[in-house]
Amino acid sequence: MLCFSTSILPYFHSSILVFVFGGKLRFTCPADISADMDNDRIWNLIAKKLAGEASPGELKELESALRLNPDLHYSLEALQDMWKKQSDEEAAQSEIAFQRHMDRMRSLGIDMGNTRADVPLDEFPDSPNRYQKRKMIAILSAGFILLFLGYYLLNMRNPPPAAIQKPVWEVITRNGSKSNILLPDGSSVWLNAGSRLTYDSLYGTTLREVTLSGEAYFDVTKNPKKPFIIHTGKINIRVLGTVFNVKSYPEDRTIETSLIKGSIEVSFPSQPAKKIILKPNQKLIIDKKESNANGNINRGMPGMVPLISIEHLNRIGSDSSITETGWMENRLYFSDMSFHDLLQNMERKYGVSFQVADAALDTIHFTGSFQNETVSQALDALRLTAEQSTADFTYEIKGNQVFIYNNTSGANSTQPK
Repeated sequence: MLCFSTSILPYFHSSILVFVFGGKLRFTCPADISADMDNDRIWNLIAKKLAGEASPGELKELESALRLNPDLHYSLEALQDMWKKQSDEEAAQSEIAFQRHMDRMRSLGIDMGNTRADVPLDEFPDSPNRYQKRKMIAILSAGFILLFLGYYLLNMRNPPPAAIQKPVWEVITRNGSKSNILLPDGSSVWLNAGSRLTYDSLYGTTLREVTLSGEAYFDVTKNPKKPFIIHTGKINIRVLGTVFNVKSYPEDRTIETSLIKGSIEVSFPSQPAKKIILKPNQKLIIDKKESNANGNINRGMPGMVPLISIEHLNRIGSDSSITETGWMENRLYFSDMSFHDLLQNMERKYGVSFQVADAALDTIHFTGSFQNETVSQALDALRLTAEQSTADFTYEIKGNQVFIYNNTSGANSTQPK
């Protein structure tokens, strides 16, 4: 509640007393202090008390007001202590300055009459203007000191709250499942098994930013004013409106970005100056373990696995299906893939966990595809292929766990019971 005193307004814009209780600020009008005392009177009494000019009757009158308002008594005592300390310091400094001035005048041979340098400043009589000035200073100081005291205690007892975190939306798909998401701007995202997509409440304000862990197929609504940015693994992908696939599982050795149509820009937080623009039907492969000292992009040099490579999308069959996006049709394509990597992909597709008893089985490589086969049918098909390569394995399914054993003659591997 704000109140203004008409007679004091020229001196103080708002005659507000600020009291501090329990760390909270409360604003009180002078009219609330005492129903028997008007605004001007209470301020005159406070000013005279602070200036040391209140008569015994006026002090008694102010004391009566304090008894009616105990809350005001504590605040006024604290204000009086601070006012006295400030006044003493100002008086001492003023006296020193006056004595220096008088000494300087005498050194210049100026006659100062009967004025004595050792007379304290407070012995000179007060003029009416001096009284009004001291009254104004008392009122201003009271207001500012109380405001400062209230602000300090409020921050000490009630520190500013921690920064409010932005709400975050997160979509997670378990192994053996997929999901489709429609973002606020109309962009569509299909999440593959074992994937996670997150974005916050600022999505679409100036940018459209998401974070991906796993694999997703994006169909982004075009909006040149609000670029679409994906943060995943060691790269950031920036698009305006296009269709593409990103595969970035934390446990995989590579990150793959496959562009179906449109254009995308791939950048690297560790190398801000490096940017790669992909064209339709291109795939960017980044090896997370290998390193390339010169940082050049290698396009299919034989005999090495580059840090970064650009290849064409794989299309097979009479309908030229894209193998990189086959998972959307529940199809798993694999070409010359190690047993280890294949089982890792099968875990996501079937929602099971594989335990391999012999690491030597990882040397077997497979080529083919699965779509509607069960996990048992898929493993039986792989066994036939392995036997043709002089390797053999058996398996045992217990719930959602599948144990793989080396069945090659002479191999030291525990067999299922």
